[in-house]
Amino acid sequence: MKRYFIILATMMAAVAASAQTNLWITGPAVPGGTQKLDKCPNGIFKFAGTLNEGKLKVITTEEIGSGTQYLVPRYTQSYVVNNGLPYTLTRNDSEETWIVPFAEDRYKFVVDTRSRTLTGEIFVPWREVYLAGGACEIGWQAFVMLPFTQDADDPNVFTWTGELKERNEYVEPRRFKLQGQNTWDPKNLHPYTQDEAVLESTQMRLGGEDTKWEIAQDGIYRLTVNVFKETFRAEYLGSEAKDGTLDVDKTLSDFSVSLSGHTIYVKSPEQLKVTVYRADSVKVVEKSGADLMLAIPQRGVYVVKGKGKNISFTKKIVIE
Repeated sequence: MKRYFIILATMMAAVAASAQTNLWITGPAVPGGTQKLDKCPNGIFKFAGTLNEGKLKVITTEEIGSGTQYLVPRYTQSYVVNNGLPYTLTRNDSEETWIVPFAEDRYKFVVDTRSRTLTGEIFVPWREVYLAGGACEIGWQAFVMLPFTQDADDPNVFTWTGELKERNEYVEPRRFKLQGQNTWDPKNLHPYTQDEAVLESTQMRLGGEDTKWEIAQDGIYRLTVNVFKETFRAEYLGSEAKDGTLDVDKTLSDFSVSLSGHTIYVKSPEQLKVTVYRADSVKVVEKSGADLMLAIPQRGVYVVKGKGKNISFTKKIVIE
């Protein structure tokens, strides 16, 4: 009977941990004293940011009180940088704490309430991110994947602008995923669920199950990812009709985008900010005005984006 109650208590503790609503960290190592962890699907909680030298506690309430539980490491001298250390859920705040060995801006750790483990690292910045999939022009081919552009102000942020559409010549014609190199391994980024709607997705994970994002409509998209915080954002910028005409937010007879040789002409009844990107999301030229000429020096595929008070548009241009 005693053994039965021990097993039952263990199972109840596991269920309580996996059903945890929110988690916080607190202690001398936490800037500001207390911070909330980012909640992800499947009982996962994440931290990415600055920690001071010292100790921290992982707790189940924002403020410590009678109902607070502590995620206490099962071993003494447990560091937040580790390959996966188990913890115990307890109400005793006098037990072991997690150790932060030195101050650093690039701490990352994951609390998995299903396995009751904490895994941490000092994040090493990425140099590249790539896109591949059935919704991309290159399909599922390694070494010719579509590169993102690294942000000049934040090296953890990468963006890509281009066309995603259903391509029945490839398997999984509406899906895609992200890579940390121009091939499949070792770094790959996925949504938490299969066929996650691209415009609704906000989080991603490194590695794990081979799930993919899915588009609901063909068109031009801008994807923005933060590989440190593991966040994802997609914007739908517009589409092109089958006859090549623009899908403009406001139809105007005196608005036009045309091409002559290597020059793109934009005419508008109002002031626009127009930017031209290469197919790999690199900005080529940007101008503002109502009657613009944008010279493009090289052949290739380009995305032209314009925005004003009443008009916004995106158009793909091929210069031969």
